[in-house]
Amino acid sequence: MKASLRYAIIPALFLLLSGCVVSTMSERQGTRAYLEKDYATARMKYEEAAAEGNAQAMYHLAVMYAQGQGVAQDYAEAARLLERSADLGQDDARLMLGLFHLYGDGVPRDVNRGAALVRAAAEDGNDTAMYYLGNLYAAGLGVEKDLDKGLYWMGKARDAGFPVKDKLLTRDGLAALYP
Repeated sequence: MKASLRYAIIPALFLLLSGCVVSTMSERQGTRAYLEKDYATARMKYEEAAAEGNAQAMYHLAVMYAQGQGVAQDYAEAARLLERSADLGQDDARLMLGLFHLYGDGVPRDVNRGAALVRAAAEDGNDTAMYYLGNLYAAGLGVEKDLDKGLYWMGKARDAGFPVKDKLLTRDGLAALYP
């Protein structure tokens, strides 16, 4: 590699990495403001970080739009942000976008796509997604009804820390909930 090219890569890499640090700082500042219920500041900081490609900030901003916190409630905008965040691999965004598709919030209802997004988040280790996937299998919503797979995912959710009720961890208990 020519010396001039090698030295041109170093500043470019520095600029790329410093952008990641700035977006992470903005996202954390947004979260701090959100927890303090300063939604105007949270929105501004999340928007700054999202503009830099921060998937976590996109997810948080989507939650604000879905709940109407500091912005007018707008499921379509929330879904757009969730789509971008999910494309970047953010599991909470995949789960929430999956639920949007299951129920038709901000997007056309598509139970198959919704179940696929929930499954992707579950397979990546999201305990809440594991719980929802267990329910989807038990109900046969977006997937073929399969109580054994439902029990499997409910058990994985519990093992990962999600508070699954004991009665849902039996075939009879799950079948009673989803006859």
